[in-house]
Amino acid sequence: MPPASGPEPDLSPLWSRLREGQVWILARARPGLGRLTEALALMGLLESAGAELRLLTSPEAAPLARRMFRGPVSEFTLAGGPDPQQAVIDSRDLQRLLSSLSRARPAALVVHGYPLLLPLLRRAFSGRLVAMANLHDLSSPGHSAGARLLASQLHAAADLVLVGELRRGVRLERLGPTPVLRLPTLVRPELLSAPATSAGPPVAVLGGGSRGDRGLSESNRRILDRLEAAVGAGELQSCRVFPGEEVDPRRHPHLRPGMDRAGYARHLLAAELAVARAGRSSMAELLALGRRAVVIPARSDTLRGLEQLANATRAAALSPAIRVLELRELGRLGSALEEVRRAQPRSWSPGNDYVLERLTASALSAARAAAPGRRAGARP
Repeated sequence: MPPASGPEPDLSPLWSRLREGQVWILARARPGLGRLTEALALMGLLESAGAELRLLTSPEAAPLARRMFRGPVSEFTLAGGPDPQQAVIDSRDLQRLLSSLSRARPAALVVHGYPLLLPLLRRAFSGRLVAMANLHDLSSPGHSAGARLLASQLHAAADLVLVGELRRGVRLERLGPTPVLRLPTLVRPELLSAPATSAGPPVAVLGGGSRGDRGLSESNRRILDRLEAAVGAGELQSCRVFPGEEVDPRRHPHLRPGMDRAGYARHLLAAELAVARAGRSSMAELLALGRRAVVIPARSDTLRGLEQLANATRAAALSPAIRVLELRELGRLGSALEEVRRAQPRSWSPGNDYVLERLTASALSAARAAAPGRRAGARP
């Protein structure tokens, strides 16, 4: 993506549509929940600014989403199979979505995790179209020139691309005429507003992310085996594991399964430290909450193969309380835990304030424009 040149484009009309009208959010939550988590973070900010929201997500994630979001939640999925073109054409959910958009005409549609649909939605939808993306969606070390071109063309169909990263500060770039805002990954506002301590038992987060990692289940099992040994040896006082379904009580009798994913945040807020895979949303939460953590990146077999290693490395650069441990180094988990216990977390701010400031500035601009006696173009 080339850096932006010239003055920053005026995005205030787009922020106004996000704040004032009905906004639909389409978030993929397969195989992991990272995109849903980030979408929920944006929804929390939009809701606080007064937007009317509707969420569409996968059938697997819909029950959890209904517990985490008070508004309407609908199920959406694209059928699988060897022919992706036929899956799109035959998708009943996509057909229903296009019909609903035509009837309801929301002010904006935010899409996270379905770049293939962006050009189609752009042609079928007259409102504002916002894409949320991972930087590796747009440019990964494994991408060929053709793959980068494909990613650019798909995302350029949006009016704005929001790219959440483990970074400090905001950078404006463009995909052709489409503005791209690279900002710190959003974190759910309710997580940031809750009191955090560091006295509770450790938690392990082994969520599904890293699409295409055929060895994910096996690597998770190896991590669980090592955590079981760590609790048995006293390296950890105890450990609660999310998702709890990963825990085999016969094989891991000392581990505590966390069966309530909606309650995961409560345990993370209290945890002494965490052991986690290196999904971007998980890393953003650990950084924003100032948690101490050992992170074990997953390895994908797709073009985004080193994404989690890049996430872990970046998180460790942002806070010395994040320690990266590769799967082959699991035997060193005990010493890594001691290292992070001695480390001092460094503060990091997600992109929440930036987005909220833009929404608030949009509201202020609208109020000034509507003030009685205000001449068009007059300065306040």
